[in-house]
Amino acid sequence: MEHLITRTGGESETRAGKLIPSFVIDTAGAPASAPTSADATAAAPEWIELLPAGVFYGRDGRGPFRLDDPTAVIASTTALQMNAGLPIDYDHATDFGAPEGRPAPAAGWIRELEVRSGAVWGRVEWTARAASSIVAREYRYVSPVFQFDPKDGVVTRLLRAGLTNNPNLHLTAIAASRTAAAHNQTKDEQMEFPTQELRELLNLDGDATVADVVAKVRELRAAGDAAASQSTSTHAHDPAHYVAIAEFERALTELNALKADRARERAAHTVEDAIRAGKIVPAQREWAIAYCAADARGFNAFAAKQPSILGENLGLSGQPPADRRADVGLNAAELAICAQLGLKHSEFVRRKRGRADFLSLERADADLRNAATRSTDLRNNQD
Repeated sequence: MEHLITRTGGESETRAGKLIPSFVIDTAGAPASAPTSADATAAAPEWIELLPAGVFYGRDGRGPFRLDDPTAVIASTTALQMNAGLPIDYDHATDFGAPEGRPAPAAGWIRELEVRSGAVWGRVEWTARAASSIVAREYRYVSPVFQFDPKDGVVTRLLRAGLTNNPNLHLTAIAASRTAAAHNQTKDEQMEFPTQELRELLNLDGDATVADVVAKVRELRAAGDAAASQSTSTHAHDPAHYVAIAEFERALTELNALKADRARERAAHTVEDAIRAGKIVPAQREWAIAYCAADARGFNAFAAKQPSILGENLGLSGQPPADRRADVGLNAAELAICAQLGLKHSEFVRRKRGRADFLSLERADADLRNAATRSTDLRNNQD
């Protein structure tokens, strides 16, 4: 299986620099900006994020890439035996400048890798010029070059990285940070302790010292912790505050069953109304009830769009209209036939009765013919 190389988290190619043309500025001879007085206590970060955790995409939409096993990626990278470390260059000059004969100086060397919250971080030994560039904020980001499986985007190995100001991956910025001692000292110098306000909030005397304020805060905190502990102990076995999980689950099951029964009951009434309106036929009753119980709004919308199949009030619910049956003597099937054929009930009855009279006459004629035949046969036999 061939592994592809991706530059800045997305432009995949079998040979870095082959598919994507790049305008590269030669940084080999460019002097780094001299640090200002504000940067005197700043330093380039020792640890930087190189590969993000989990599934990630490039800013240009390429991906997804997957860092499923960062430990395996580190092991695969270590197997390259880059004893001097993995190189960090400027603007991916190794991939785009070096193949064209331009210099690709190193900005630093990744000497150690470790996993942090699923991401891969590296400890970098920066060159003096790169460190000065980072402190001067000439470069703020890093862009990794890694191998991945083209079938599923799983990252398999880290190859190198480049300082850049146009990253494709969402990684922690390489902003210059102050040294810990200087940073803490600056914070202490800039922070003004609100002693007077705290005296008033804690109801202390006006001449209370900072130590008195701190002692009072600790006292209040201890009292709060004690009260919380006592409250927890008091209600630990009080049924008024707690309920057994088994009882809760049983009550929840019963409640859900009641809700389901109630929903089915309401659905049955709604479906009966739809059947009486001729929107659905009785054969659809069980399906319609299940549909309505699960989604009453959806069923009502469905029924509203249906044409009246056999007209309204045709007794399809199992209770045929008594008034019509009493007047003309039609059953539910005959009423349905009238609705389909557009016949008046009286016309249907007339035709039905006419058919019965015709059949009666036809049977009488047949009986007369049979009697005449028997009489003739009898006379012939007598002769």
